[in-house]
Amino acid sequence: MPRRGLGGLLDDREWALLLAAGSRARYSSGQALMRQGDPGSTVHLVAEGQARVVRVRADGITVPLAFRGAGEVLGEPMLLPGGGARSATVTAVGHCATAVFPVERFRRIVREHGLENALWESTLVRQMESDTLRAEQAALPVERRLPAALLYLARSLGVSTAASITDAPGRGRRAVLVRIPLSQQEIADFVGLSRTSVATAYTRMRQRGLIRTGRSYVAVLDMAALEALAEGGDSGGGPGGD
Repeated sequence: MPRRGLGGLLDDREWALLLAAGSRARYSSGQALMRQGDPGSTVHLVAEGQARVVRVRADGITVPLAFRGAGEVLGEPMLLPGGGARSATVTAVGHCATAVFPVERFRRIVREHGLENALWESTLVRQMESDTLRAEQAALPVERRLPAALLYLARSLGVSTAASITDAPGRGRRAVLVRIPLSQQEIADFVGLSRTSVATAYTRMRQRGLIRTGRSYVAVLDMAALEALAEGGDSGGGPGGD
């Protein structure tokens, strides 16, 4: 899977050196990498797999915030002066491996390797992406929320794949495979819909040849058509459409 975030701004040598400087940790699906409210004493670099970020509100409701993949930094607010307690809980989605650093050690390594600009650029870009996603999900009509969320997952965690792998009909379609085990309820929580609404929308998109789903993946069979649907347009009328 291509690296994103900080890892996407570094070359292979820089990324390998950075990972080697940390202590490797492995997590199984659902296991917490960090918990909301805990002291923030470490920073993680995602080496493999994906992680889910959620926040628990004062009323006890869990709000899904984002998904993170290989190359991204977890816990970077702790790098700011007076970082304080963790503001969110991060759990592994499937298998996940990270390089773990005490905050001060990570600061020193980034400084010694001249990576400060790359770190803060990646942090700013991610914050802008998160703000945009939350604003869109709050403002979008119900029928466009799931397509928009699937686009976010495809762009942030997906891997381009050949049509022969996904059995996508037609030529010239851009297919993306997201290998992430997410139930319909988890997707529903993420987009602010009921599980029934998500199941109905999934069925319609499958019938139109836009997606294929399994227990541990979502395959977007036609990114352009899904983009059109998320923007309020027509997807092209299903398999074989132009």
